[in-house]
Amino acid sequence: MDINLRILKIEDTNEYWEVGFKNPDKDMFYYTGTTHYPTKEEITTFIEKSTSDDERRHFLICSKENNILGEVVLMDIDDEYRSCGFRIAIFNKENFNKGIGYKATKEALKVAFNEMNLHRVELEVFDYNPRAKAMYEKAGFKEEGVKRDALYINDEFHNVYIMSILKKEFMEG
Repeated sequence: MDINLRILKIEDTNEYWEVGFKNPDKDMFYYTGTTHYPTKEEITTFIEKSTSDDERRHFLICSKENNILGEVVLMDIDDEYRSCGFRIAIFNKENFNKGIGYKATKEALKVAFNEMNLHRVELEVFDYNPRAKAMYEKAGFKEEGVKRDALYINDEFHNVYIMSILKKEFMEG
């Protein structure tokens, strides 16, 4: 499936709410470790903050018809250390296993390394999401360590893998 990334804007609030959060996909919430179902007001406030935050580049993952499929975020951008965090969500499980996450990840890494001249991008992935971990490895991320029993969801503790990719690894890959 062809996708493109575009920066989240205030004008996207209604569609973002409708597609991702009005009737949320429970699998998407589980795989992202989300336990709170936000209200439309909370989403509106979140978008207002996200679009004005210099330490965040929040992209929407869109189909070629420009429909929102999910989001990818470069966050906690640290210009001094040239690093940032990364997160991604595909809003509907009907779009899982179609390569959308991989393509969006690669596009976001191009922005991080080529446009923003960052050196390092890191993420966290949960032990119950081996599909995502495999996709991150395919995109070039390396496992750095494990935070044991760091996430408590559905009455269980889970390990959290720390992964990162460096600019030179991305350029070589």
